Amino acid sequence: MIRTAKAALAAIVCVALLPTAGGCGSGAAAVPSEDQARAALDAALTAWTRGAKPGEAAGTDPPFTVHDTPWARGDRLTSFEILDETPGSAAEKRFRARLSLAKPDRVEEVEYHVLGVDPLMIFRDEDFLRNVNMENGPGLADHGRRRGRGSR
Repeated sequence: MIRTAKAALAAIVCVALLPTAGGCGSGAAAVPSEDQARAALDAALTAWTRGAKPGEAAGTDPPFTVHDTPWARGDRLTSFEILDETPGSAAEKRFRARLSLAKPDRVEEVEYHVLGVDPLMIFRDEDFLRNVNMENGPGLADHGRRRGRGSR
């Protein structure tokens, strides 16, 4: 199981970085700098506090796309704090963040993965793992209920 998950992670990272692998170049992975990744995550979470929808961020440099299921479901973020960078793979930056959410009022500590350079891709940990493992995760209308593998 662990080998399968690692192989799936490697495949996703390779596919995510494929557009940056031109014929001429150093062959180095397209990994955002810590500052660039942190700034993009800060901009994304700030947009959430202002009521923006997840997805592609308009007018950002570099552009980024956010994948965050609770945000997409309509959870409301009232404030956040990016706590620190945590160990990740060689092709990503990973950050721990404390989120204060409303309705119901709660505080969560979550991890975000930031991949790529132009564009950047920002994944909440659960969404990243769902994509890596190709799990049949919850739909936006499920509000936390998991479907079985055979459900449609």
